[in-house]
Amino acid sequence: MTNTIEYPIHYPTMATVKEAAARFGVSPAYVRKLCRIGKIRYTIISSRKWLVNVDTLAEYFTQGDPVEQEPQVVNGVRRIIS
Repeated sequence: MTNTIEYPIHYPTMATVKEAAARFGVSPAYVRKLCRIGKIRYTIISSRKWLVNVDTLAEYFTQGDPVEQEPQVVNGVRRIIS
């Protein structure tokens, strides 16, 4: 009797830029911008074809950008790294 542990593999939902934009009601240019600035994951298939990770796009629209907080000042020293 062999004990094997199976781990489920989660493959991300991928879509073209145009399909992802239509799914979320935004423009393809906005989705490309989010890709270029690193807000969502994507892969480049060819020079004109990108596949967007729809899971990270949905997460971005759910959570948005983190709110920047004012740095804390302790004894006249400003903390810049959390």
